[in-house]
Amino acid sequence: MEEKKTPFLQLVLDDFMLLLFLGVTIYAVSYLIWGLMELAWLSPIPAEIKQSLMGGK
Repeated sequence: MEEKKTPFLQLVLDDFMLLLFLGVTIYAVSYLIWGLMELAWLSPIPAEIKQSLMGGK
């Protein structure tokens, strides 16, 4: 009798915990990258506001 080899994609789609882990991980990583991109595009704080926040006069 010949054994049929199970396709890799079917093995992945049949594993419930792996799908759950991948779903949460992909969501978290993409959200983290989005947040870092937003921080990178922020303009710097003007010197006057920075001094007033630091308690300087």
